[in-house]
Amino acid sequence: MARKYDEIMSHLVVTDAMRSRILEQLESAGQPTPFSRTPLLLRRTLAAAACLAIVLAGISVLPRITSPQPVETPSGPITVVPNLQEVSSAQALSALVGFSVSDLKALPFLVEQSTYTAYGDTLAQIRCEGDSQWALFRKSAGTEDNSGDYTAYAAQTSYDQDGLTVILKGDAEQSYVLALWTDGSYTCSLRLSQPLTAEQWDQVISANR
Repeated sequence: MARKYDEIMSHLVVTDAMRSRILEQLESAGQPTPFSRTPLLLRRTLAAAACLAIVLAGISVLPRITSPQPVETPSGPITVVPNLQEVSSAQALSALVGFSVSDLKALPFLVEQSTYTAYGDTLAQIRCEGDSQWALFRKSAGTEDNSGDYTAYAAQTSYDQDGLTVILKGDAEQSYVLALWTDGSYTCSLRLSQPLTAEQWDQVISANR
């Protein structure tokens, strides 16, 4: 509150015209001219002038104090987009990333549309859609999890399939929506919109290894 008062007072200027009007009003009310009296009367007069000036300046000063101009902030999330490129086929995708990528087989729905995306030369992605379902497949060099799915699933199991290390994740036993498998050189991940049992996943992975 004290800072606001000091800021208001810093804008006050008592001009000669304002002083004259104040003195005329005091004389018309039967008050003697304060400037010929004691310093106490002088201080009281100047205080009255300050109050009048506060009323006159308040309209223009207070809005700037109580309603500062808003600072513009960016709207929406700030996203860093990698060097990605969309192509028309698995063959073109393979050429961009530098390793073999094939169309998905044995999915639990009929594929009506596929989208092929290369994330630089490090990761290949194929998204398949159809019959109100979808599948998201990714392949990259190395053994790191490339799924981008960091959900803390309640159920997880792992096993070996003819040289592949397979991990299944889901919300319940025998209800898995995410599979990861690696042969030590490349890692693949497959996320489905509808869960499969471990036996069903085993067939899908065998067809796409």
